[in-house]
Amino acid sequence: MKSVTFLVALTTVAVVLSTVSANPYGGWQPIENIHTYRIQEIAQFAVGMHNWENNFKDPLRLVSIRRGLVQVVDGMNYKLDVMVAEGNRLDSKGSLYRTEVHVRLGAMELIFFTRIVKGLN
Repeated sequence: MKSVTFLVALTTVAVVLSTVSANPYGGWQPIENIHTYRIQEIAQFAVGMHNWENNFKDPLRLVSIRRGLVQVVDGMNYKLDVMVAEGNRLDSKGSLYRTEVHVRLGAMELIFFTRIVKGLN
């Protein structure tokens, strides 16, 4: 996997901490609201980086986020299960992928992006 880091806008600590349960340090905690702009931005980043790493061959398109976990480390780790459409057709079948993104000081790094279920609608 190509290692690329992009800079993104910083969010406030209050916003980040509001997405996790009490005492979030160390282990993975569920993200209480996966529909925030920040979580959507992280999911879009993961899909975009996957497409870039594969030279935009058979590009994926984010459809929805199914669940998310966050881990407070030196920055934040986000593990998301995302539904993506394969190809550019609107009626294309989707697949479920698991991705992890590390965010620190406004920079995002894709750790992994792996399909876990293929051919869902």
